[in-house]
Amino acid sequence: MPIAPIRSTTQDHLDIEDVRDDLILLKDGSAAMVLQSSSVNFGLLSEEEQDATIYAYASLLNSLSFPIQILIRSQKKDVTNYLGLLQKQEQKQTNPLLREQISNYKKFVEKTVKEGNVLDKKFYIIIPFSYLELGVKAAAKKGFLQTTHPTTYQFPKDQVIKKALTALKPKRDHVIQP
Repeated sequence: MPIAPIRSTTQDHLDIEDVRDDLILLKDGSAAMVLQSSSVNFGLLSEEEQDATIYAYASLLNSLSFPIQILIRSQKKDVTNYLGLLQKQEQKQTNPLLREQISNYKKFVEKTVKEGNVLDKKFYIIIPFSYLELGVKAAAKKGFLQTTHPTTYQFPKDQVIKKALTALKPKRDHVIQP
């Protein structure tokens, strides 16, 4: 008999039931695939490159026949450890010219951090899968979730994962196509 997972009170407030096979399974029976995307420093691009980037982005959005969510996570970057490393390297350096260059670089980094926020940004594209995609008739007939415990699936999780992957992989491929 499988042992039930221990759930803390924090987990009771999260919508996430499980993460399996590159999918996030939610308590309401839906799922999502999350893709991390790289970024481009738009301000450093030439005008032609900026125009090409805008047109490519517009083309992607106009080609979608399914919903997506774009999430940008910004977090202040802590460079304290990096500055400490530079300080150690400066002290260890025997060549006075290299020591001065490290010192100047360290001052530049400190000034940059003080003058502006140094942010670490991560970009994610979320592609949702609704439990209704399992089949409206089956979902309505059985009820997707049991009423006794809101996170107990009526359908086997493996079936949900298989259907979600079947629906989401082509969508993922469409989003990541070059």
